[in-house]
Amino acid sequence: MYRHAAFLTCLASVPLVIGIVLGDGERPLHEFVTLGLTGMLVLAKLMLLWGWHAPAKTLVVVSLLPLTLALVSYVLPEYWVPLSRWDDMSRGLVEGLTLEAWRPALLTTLSLILLAILIVTRTRSTLGGPLLLLMTALLLGVQGLLGKAGPDTQLLRSAAGPWPTLAMATLLAGLGMAALPGWRAHATALRRALVPSLILVLAVLLLWHHQKAVTERELHVTVETEARQLGDHLTREIQDHLAAVERFANVWTLFDTSPSQAEWSRQAALYHRDFRYLLNIAFVDPDSRLTRIYPFNEINHRALGARLFDAQPAGREAVSRALFEQRIGRTDVIMLLQGVPGIIHYLPIVLDEQRTLGAVAMVISLPMLAETLFSEVDKQHISLMLTQGDRVLASQIPETRLGPWQHEVQLDVAGAPLGLRVQPSHSRLLQQLPRHPVVSLVIGLTLAYLLYLVLHGYTRLARQHRKVHSANTELRREIRTRSQLQQEVEWLARHDDLTQLPNRRLFMETLEANAAQRPLSVLICDVDHFKRINDHQGHLVGDRYLDQLGRIGCEIIQSYGGLFARYGGEEFVACLPLTDPVQAREIAEALRQHLQDAELRHHDGSVLTASIGVVTLVDGPLDVATLMQAADDALYRAKAEGRNRVRAAPPLTTIEKV
Repeated sequence: MYRHAAFLTCLASVPLVIGIVLGDGERPLHEFVTLGLTGMLVLAKLMLLWGWHAPAKTLVVVSLLPLTLALVSYVLPEYWVPLSRWDDMSRGLVEGLTLEAWRPALLTTLSLILLAILIVTRTRSTLGGPLLLLMTALLLGVQGLLGKAGPDTQLLRSAAGPWPTLAMATLLAGLGMAALPGWRAHATALRRALVPSLILVLAVLLLWHHQKAVTERELHVTVETEARQLGDHLTREIQDHLAAVERFANVWTLFDTSPSQAEWSRQAALYHRDFRYLLNIAFVDPDSRLTRIYPFNEINHRALGARLFDAQPAGREAVSRALFEQRIGRTDVIMLLQGVPGIIHYLPIVLDEQRTLGAVAMVISLPMLAETLFSEVDKQHISLMLTQGDRVLASQIPETRLGPWQHEVQLDVAGAPLGLRVQPSHSRLLQQLPRHPVVSLVIGLTLAYLLYLVLHGYTRLARQHRKVHSANTELRREIRTRSQLQQEVEWLARHDDLTQLPNRRLFMETLEANAAQRPLSVLICDVDHFKRINDHQGHLVGDRYLDQLGRIGCEIIQSYGGLFARYGGEEFVACLPLTDPVQAREIAEALRQHLQDAELRHHDGSVLTASIGVVTLVDGPLDVATLMQAADDALYRAKAEGRNRVRAAPPLTTIEKV
């Protein structure tokens, strides 16, 4: 896997070299910036593979500086930091440089930032490596889809060219190849954290694309509306001027003679001042000669006295309509006597149905009309073209890069249809474009990353909790086992393993525990001729007889509230608190009789019997040795007198140590 990852990382440099070699002077600067930043990340990954950790991290930090600046410029709204301010900062670094010239595409910027984080964190799953890798893959996939539309159609540049995208994808494959073995060990935990986070990432990308389309469509409508309003405003202004000139022409119907130059200038000045795109307002006599003109400047003076039928054939029909038919005449776009294109309106001055004093010529200069129109918009950020069909009459094109949208509106210039093409600059559109789709994208991807960290941390804690719980369960089981063993050890320390009766130790402890009880009786029971059992019938039979004797004695003694114990060998003892001498002897006799009735026999058929010695401490302090000695003496008297009998020592009141 290491060799494969190193190979893919080296392979990522191939598209970078091809992209640089194939680049020419027309390739935009931001493409070279993207190629350079991608190359820095490829080099940083190779340094990490070679063990040069410090230089690699330094290279990643250096590449993150312009990427972070670019991302901030995408996110911050225009009213916080205007685009002009970003351009000023860019020009502070390189003369003539603008933000859009060097800034990588939006999704490319995010992809490079995620790649840098993957390299620094070494794609560790605890730091979100799997999600960052899949997020980068999705961003590169979206770039591939958006790149098919072409960069010229994108308002906000979102995707890089094919060579940087291919280089980033190859580097990403190398990072994934190196990290995959480490992720397999925690595949289940990673799936639990990845699936919800990845669903959120997909939802964020869909939301961003939808918001991007909506905001660009709304901005497109806004720009189109502004262009239409500009055309409507100009059309209304020309119509208002035509109506005013008609009133101006009607004034001269009150006179029978042609106006003097002074009279003409005085009246025409009022109208010319309000409509700056009028080249002049002239009086045409019935012979089509220009006899009066305003303003009387050098360019208009050359046209004074000209006979329009001869000097301007293109407008002959319009002049004839006004002079002979007493109707308003309008030319198409023609070349004026002043040498510029324009439109002339001829308004007849009618004296009566037969006589016409002349006509008022309203000369609209299209260059001046365009200049009037251009003065109402931002010349640095809006391109305007005044057209007639495919012919461009006048234009204003800023030096800045134009946006992808061009709107054409129809103008009615006093009856002459003209076209007005409006195309805002790219920077102006970016200034008007809302930032909330980009903000939603960045915040959504950040929330998805945080969700992964929370889910992955919770999964790890749950796994650790299960391990701790399992260890605690095992520990409790071990403690219970050890407690049981301890209890068994303690039980074995106080009981006889053969008969399950209390042993000598527990008997002595019980005797000491009842030291204050009076009367206190003790029985010592010894099986008669027990050695014959072991010698002739074997130890197994002897053990069985001892066990049966123990059950008989335990049943009888415990019914009187006493303790029956094996003292050693074939000897058994009993402790009977609050039992007087008479009752103690009766109990001993019952024990002897029950044993005899048990039909336990020797090899010769004789019944197994026992001898019992009894002693009772009636008063005085307890001396165990003296008490046991007295009982033992009574036992030996029973044996000496023929066995199979009970003998009692005299009751003790004050024990004298032997």
